[in-house]
Amino acid sequence: MSLEIYPATPADAPALTQVFYGAFRTDADRAMFPNTPDGTEWWEKAFDTAITRSIAGESNEIFFKVAEGSESGPIAAFAKWKLLVSAADHDQHEDPIVWPPSSDKELCDRFFFGMEEQHVKWMGDRPHYYLDILGVHPSYQGKGLGTKLLKWGLTRADAEGVEVYLAASPAGRPLYSKYGFREVDTFSPYPGHVLVMMIRSPNAQQKLE
Repeated sequence: MSLEIYPATPADAPALTQVFYGAFRTDADRAMFPNTPDGTEWWEKAFDTAITRSIAGESNEIFFKVAEGSESGPIAAFAKWKLLVSAADHDQHEDPIVWPPSSDKELCDRFFFGMEEQHVKWMGDRPHYYLDILGVHPSYQGKGLGTKLLKWGLTRADAEGVEVYLAASPAGRPLYSKYGFREVDTFSPYPGHVLVMMIRSPNAQQKLE
């Protein structure tokens, strides 16, 4: 059956949560967000709220899913893009985040606020696209779904002549390198868990084949 990209809706929140837990399974991921009822509830609410705000035009975020067979089919992968953001303007939290009770709250703070610091450090006031998260369920890995979701943003960034920024896991780094991202820094919020900050210039030499 076909696997195509569609806009995500608030009703997709439970399925997106299950893809999240399937895709992000390192020790650091499990420490931050154990697959517990309160963790599931937290992510479902977070997805529902963020997608609702996106559809209403209240944020610069946009959520996509890859579904099997039809728009209402099983969700195999998803991505959250931030469109033409300025890191200095948009990566600020006005209110403290309340993490799930079962989470390692200190690690969550260190991870997410550390990611924001890196984002501001490397992108500052320059408008750019930001691939905030991309997850593929293990059952669907190796089918090019990450590439589908990545190319959506790269094509638009190239058309608008702006950079793209992301933080890559070791597993994701080869894909991003293939499409013209260069490594600029690393960030390790947890022992053995190293993220690579990567930037892609507009119309990088690598073709979007």
